[in-house]
Amino acid sequence: MAGDLSLPVARYVAGERQEHPSETGNATPMQRFKNILFSPLALGGNPAAIRRVTELALANGAELTLVGVAAEPTGLQRLLQRPTLIDAAVHAELVRLERGLQRWAAQAPPSTVASADVGDPALRIIERVLADGHDLVVVTSDEDRDDRATIRRLLRKCPCPVWVIRPTRARTQRVLAAVNPDPSEAALNRSILEMAASMVDLHGGEFHVVHTWELYGEATMRSSAFMRVPATDLDALLDEERAKHGEALDELVATSLPARATLRVHLVKGPAAALIPALVERLRINVLVMGTVARTGVTAMVMGNTAERVLDEVRCSVIAIKPEGFLSPISPRVG
Repeated sequence: MAGDLSLPVARYVAGERQEHPSETGNATPMQRFKNILFSPLALGGNPAAIRRVTELALANGAELTLVGVAAEPTGLQRLLQRPTLIDAAVHAELVRLERGLQRWAAQAPPSTVASADVGDPALRIIERVLADGHDLVVVTSDEDRDDRATIRRLLRKCPCPVWVIRPTRARTQRVLAAVNPDPSEAALNRSILEMAASMVDLHGGEFHVVHTWELYGEATMRSSAFMRVPATDLDALLDEERAKHGEALDELVATSLPARATLRVHLVKGPAAALIPALVERLRINVLVMGTVARTGVTAMVMGNTAERVLDEVRCSVIAIKPEGFLSPISPRVG
C-alpha cells in the first residue's frame, strides 16, 4: 500500500478499504469549453441530454451548435435505385433531422445554431470541428450499429474531447475517471481527472478513480518450462508491483486534485478492458471519463483499443479525451 498522502481518498484494494484524511475545497475544472458541437445521433429517448449540454454551455458562456447528419447513399445504391427515389429519400431524411434539431434547439440557449447535412456522420462532425474550432463534441446514441460505428470513428479521429450521453434513470451522478499513471502520460491523466472533477462540480454526485495494473510476464513466470520463479518470489514481486502502482496513483491524484472533499480510488489487478466495465456495473457508474490514445510499450496499454473495447461493454455515458498534441487524420472540408 502507498503511504498516507493526507488526501480525501478512500483506497480500495482486494476489497479492503483504507481511509485517508480529507480536506475541503474543490478541484479546478479541466477547462472552460467555449465552442460546443452537439450532434444528437438519436433524436429521441434522451431528453436529459439537451439539459446537460445547455447547462454546460450556460455555465461556460459557450457557443452551442447543433448538427444532424443524414447518411449519404452509397455509390452502388445510387447506381441501382431510381435517382428520383434516392433524392426524395435524402430530402425526407433531411427534413426529419431539421425538425428534430429544431425541437432540441428550442430547449437550448437562444443563440444556438442548428443545421442538417448529408454524408458520413463521423466525418462531417470532425470536419466541422476542424473548420469551426469546436472544443467539445457531444453525441447521443440509440445504440444501433451505425451509431456505434460513428462513435468509434469519433474516438479514433476527433481532435477534441467526445462526450457520449446515454439515457439513465439514476438520480445520483457517479463519475469514474480511468487513469494510467505512466509518467509519459502525465498530461493526459491530469486532463482525465480534471474533466471528471468538473463533471462532479457541475452536477454533483460521487467521484471515483480507477487504475488497473498487471505484472508483466506473470503468466510466463508461473507456468513456463523455460523460466523458473518460486511462488514466494512471485508473490513478493506482485506485492512490490502493487505498491509501486499505488504510490504512482497517489502521487497523480495528489498533484492533479490536491483538495477534493470526497474521492474514492480503486486500484485493481487485471486487464483494463475487462475490469473497468465490471467496476462500472458494480458501482453503478453513469459517467466514465477516459483517454483514447496513449503510447504503447511494455508498461503502457494501447488505450485506443482499450477505450473502444470498454465502450462496447459499458452502457453509461462516456467522455473520451485525446492526449495533448493529437492531430486528426481528417482534413478540413473545403467548400
